[in-house]
Amino acid sequence: MKLGLALGGGGAKGFAHLGILQVLSEAGIEFDVVAGTSIGALIGAVYVSGNLDSLEKFATKIGMTDLPFMLRPTWPRGGLLSATYIEELVDKFVNVQNIEDLQKPFAAVCVDLNKAQVVTFSKGDLKRAIRASTSIPGVFKPVFYEDKILVDGGILESVPLDAVRSLGADFIVAVDLLSDLSGNQNFNEGKPSIVEIVQRSSIVAQRKITEYKFKENPPDVVISPPLSEVGVMDFHNGKPIFELGREAAQKVLPELLEKLKKN
Repeated sequence: MKLGLALGGGGAKGFAHLGILQVLSEAGIEFDVVAGTSIGALIGAVYVSGNLDSLEKFATKIGMTDLPFMLRPTWPRGGLLSATYIEELVDKFVNVQNIEDLQKPFAAVCVDLNKAQVVTFSKGDLKRAIRASTSIPGVFKPVFYEDKILVDGGILESVPLDAVRSLGADFIVAVDLLSDLSGNQNFNEGKPSIVEIVQRSSIVAQRKITEYKFKENPPDVVISPPLSEVGVMDFHNGKPIFELGREAAQKVLPELLEKLKKN
């Protein structure tokens, strides 16, 4: 049986992936193939390179004063922020040129704005694939490749089920970062900001697409951390987000172990 992992997108919410993977690793669960969307693509690549502990130490120490250096505002030509820092993270924590150089089969999901379709990279330049997968429209500059304009895969596939199946997975664990729509305090009090309205609108659309895909061809196990209070750009809250991931994984772990025994 080939065990597959589908890591969803969600910006800073993705730090929950680190806590989830730590719990699963402690339980002796190792995945054979991995696919990721957006932040899930970055963390998935680090996971298959065997360097997740270093990324966790880095992520849980990011402070507010670090954000300007990470996000790097730029002139608004296709995006408000530069994505060069993503490439630097790939160099630091993965350090391979091509996807096929990774220790396990891996895929990164993005969307081509020209043809309005999902594009999945399972070979070729790793930094280009991850940068494309993490390019939130309007925030980060898109990646222009061949005849494509590539942006964040979360637009059409926030949890990359199709991608991990294409890698040959027989049993799929999916991590859905956008399932919690309970709303944060500002929403509950009727005082959301413009940024929160825009983010919420995008999440609602992605949520509905994911619900349809889960119904059509469900993964074997879904891990859904409660992340409604976490903003997409809350990278300075790495430690509490990490802990929310751990708690979610611990909650699902008995079900996962039981299903793995039966398979």
